[in-house]
Amino acid sequence: MTASTEIDNAVRGLVVFALLAMLVLALPLMMGNRTPLTLTGSGLVMVLGALVAAIAAFAGRGPAGTLAPPPTGWWIFAGVLSAWVLLQLLPLDPLARALGPYPEALWQGGTEPGQWSPNPNATLRGWAVFIALMTVAWITSALSRRHRDLLWLVVAVSALFQALYGLTSHAAGSETIFGIWPRNNVEFVHGSFSNRNLFAGYLALTWPLVVALWWRKRLPFELRVAGSVISGAIIGAALLGSASRLGSAAGLAGMLVGLVLWTRYRARLSRVAVWPMYLTAFGALIAATWYGLTPLAERLAVTSIEEGRFEVYGLMVGELNPAWWLWGVGLGGFEAVFKQVQPGDMTGWYDYAHNDLLQWLLEMGVVGAGLLAAAAVALWRNARLNRETIPLYAGLAAQVLVALGDFSWHIPATQVVLAMYIGVLVAPERRAREPKGVSGQRQVRRPADVVQMTFS
Repeated sequence: MTASTEIDNAVRGLVVFALLAMLVLALPLMMGNRTPLTLTGSGLVMVLGALVAAIAAFAGRGPAGTLAPPPTGWWIFAGVLSAWVLLQLLPLDPLARALGPYPEALWQGGTEPGQWSPNPNATLRGWAVFIALMTVAWITSALSRRHRDLLWLVVAVSALFQALYGLTSHAAGSETIFGIWPRNNVEFVHGSFSNRNLFAGYLALTWPLVVALWWRKRLPFELRVAGSVISGAIIGAALLGSASRLGSAAGLAGMLVGLVLWTRYRARLSRVAVWPMYLTAFGALIAATWYGLTPLAERLAVTSIEEGRFEVYGLMVGELNPAWWLWGVGLGGFEAVFKQVQPGDMTGWYDYAHNDLLQWLLEMGVVGAGLLAAAAVALWRNARLNRETIPLYAGLAAQVLVALGDFSWHIPATQVVLAMYIGVLVAPERRAREPKGVSGQRQVRRPADVVQMTFS
């Protein structure tokens, strides 16, 4: 490899990292007014950002000057998803009559549905966002370890900014977000997100990473402890201050998963203790208690689900045509379909099911279930524990819990970070070549030496 090629590769890697970093930093700032228009705008930013990053990833001199292309499994996944969505969008009357989620009376009118999907625009937008997220996931997994470490640092900075901005805005009684959008929940902490539950979901996803980053560099031990405790306490105080029951529970569960994984992994390293993790959790609780846990305690004491989530689930399972669960109602078609069974006394705008798993299965049917199973198998087959993956597994576990009662998986700011996590976790581990000794023979290293070289 020539010197010019090496320079081109370095510049390309830096450009790709910068594009991904801009998405991580910019998208949370656009979440202050959750409407179809603003979500479409933030989705467009993510799609364009992923497209430009993909072009930059391939803009090298020959195969050695580009990132490794996605493996075959990624192309199969994207192909199956795209083919299924294409069928949902094709203007074929027989397909719409056979599989479309329409009441029989609708076919008696003068204007008949022309497509399987009841909301073709939402289906097309959903497909574009999904492909963009797959692109982000692939690029993140293909980045060099150095650039990926910088990317995780950017994610941590974004999460800390959200927590600090949320705490200071709440303490000051601010009624707007950045002086632009009205703050919907002045009595709760929610950063630049219009919804405190979505804010809590974002922090639950990133909390383990913020703490773990302090333990991946050659920093003085005292600084590692102080940095992880203070930053973890800031995130924890903001998360619990949001008074989001599901988000707070998911965040604590994610930290517990991270603690368990770290406990299993630390035997591979020398002079690594587990007590700083406990200290971090304790510091978060102290900070949240000092800031005020009363709003969360009051909401935990409420046994009813005032948002009607369980009622929505019951209507989805009990009232919708069972056949629709087999072939799906179309990506992004939940809102149009749910209006058919939403009772008059149930007020509210249900554009999401408040359960991302149920909504995905309803919209994509057995094909969606198969794609979900394929992703789970890839996660399982490529499972490994190291200092990079442990906080990613912990954040993913927290976000899975959030998905059972909310819709954070549909929010661009959370989606892009989640895609980065999954991209790294489903990709096979890249093993560095062992260096050769002076005599030309490969040096034999003890396992402890390899761990020390790789993760210290």
